[in-house]
Formats: sequence, C-alpha cells, structure tokens
Amino acid sequence: MTPSTGILTFMSHHSNEMGIAVEQVEDEIAALNMALGASYAGVRAMTGSSGGGFALMVEALSLAGMIEVPVVVIDVQRPAPATGFPTRTEQADLQFVIYAGHGEFTRMVIALRDVEDAFYQTARAFNIAEKYQIPALLLSDQHLADSLKTVEPFDFDKITIERYISGEEAITEEEYKRYKITPTGVSPRILPGKIPGQVVLVDSDEHDEEGHITESAEIRKAMVEKRLRKFEYLKEEIQEPWFIGKENPENLVIGWGSTYGAIKEAVESLVDEGFSIGCLIFGDI
Repeated sequence: MTPSTGILTFMSHHSNEMGIAVEQVEDEIAALNMALGASYAGVRAMTGSSGGGFALMVEALSLAGMIEVPVVVIDVQRPAPATGFPTRTEQADLQFVIYAGHGEFTRMVIALRDVEDAFYQTARAFNIAEKYQIPALLLSDQHLADSLKTVEPFDFDKITIERYISGEEAITEEEYKRYKITPTGVSPRILPGKIPGQVVLVDSDEHDEEGHITESAEIRKAMVEKRLRKFEYLKEEIQEPWFIGKENPENLVIGWGSTYGAIKEAVESLVDEGFSIGCLIFGDI
C-alpha cells in the first residue's frame, strides 16, 4: 500500500543477490499471516504496509502476541483516516500502532528518524523480535520512505544477527514445553522438525505450557502474566532519545521519528540566532 511500496520493490529487485524470498500476496491479512508462518518455520520474516493496510493486519498481530512468534512489521504512514492522502506524509498512526490488537501482549515500537537510523534500527528490530518472541513494529512515513539522501557507507560491523534458537537442551522433560513458564516470560524456542520426536505446538486459543488448548482460569492467568512479563525486560533495551541544541536549554521541543530532520534544522537555526532551545527526538516509543 502506498507509500510503503518502495520497500517491496527494492527488496524484490535485490532478492536474488541477497538470498531473500519476496512475495506479493493478495492482501495485508495474508501478508502478516504468511510472515508468521515463515517465522514459525525458522526464517526471519517481515512485512509492511501503510495505516489502512496495517489495520487489516491487526488480527494477525494479536496472533503473533498469542503464539509468541517473532515478526517485524513496518507501517509507512500517510495522512488518515481512511484513504486520506495516499501520496503525502503524516505521523498519523502512533497511538494506533502502540495499542493495536485485541488483548494485551508485549511489543516493541521503533520510530525511524532518518536513512541511517532506518538501516540500523531495522536490523535491531529483528534481534529484539527474536530475543523476546514478540512483534517489533517500525514506524516510517512517506517523507522518509520516498526521500533520497547521500550517506556514508553503512557500517556492517555494527550489525549483528542474534537468532536465540534453542537445541536439545530445551527438552528438559519428556514433552517439549513451547510456552514454558520462565522468570523472563521468554520460553526456549526450537524449530519444528529439527529435533526428532518433538512437536512445536502453536495455537491462537489460550494454551498450556506444551501448547495444548485449555480453558483453565489458573493457566490463563499464568500465561497472561508470562507474556506481559517480557515487557519488564524489554524496557532494558530502550535507547535514549537524540538531543540537539543548547545545553540545559530554557525551551525544549519534543519530537519522534522522521520529524527529526525538520526539528533539527529549526532548532539549530534558532540556536544560531541566540535562543536557548534544544530538542529531544525519540526513536524507541
């Protein structure tokens, strides 16, 4: 969906040389469900759209929260509501992305600030999604997605790929517990078909530690607490906002995401004119 189409066309163009699979499916509902299926099978997967398309993904987003399968989703925002301005820019979806989905589950939301930030934070989003087995949501917009900028070569030494896949050490009892209760809320994750005799159960219904459907109130309470417990540890991943301007300013502008460029230019201009002003631009929301 415009203005996120540039991501699909870029990845498709480079898919062979980069060794990635790119699929254009029938709609956003299928896109996120397919990404979850790929992630369940063991590959890193992401999908994206704009606000209206992300709205169609919300049910599958809740599925990701329930089955604890990592996935990355990018929302390239445009003016809303409804069709809005398909080819213009607006930061319209912040509250929507933070609270999207029925029920409560942990997620990470990262607002991309500029081209370099988009590169490094996307790689970071994959690692966070896998570490905590949660959806990691990226916020961009038409301005950032369709902009061109000359940058220094990206430093690939800063990029790490952290998989967090367990092996046979995860089988501590006769049956593998995909949703084993742990202090962090994160259970050992093995890939289906990798360990003989072990089944990796996932279900959108509430389930016990093995993944079997249950209606037990006691188990339900334990599983809700397990999924939410991840948030306490996820908070340790939060990065500080970027600061620009005069030290200890009398005036402070707060922004997030791709508003960074415009706010930075305005603040630096005002500082040059003698104003006591600074700005904080948040990426981690």
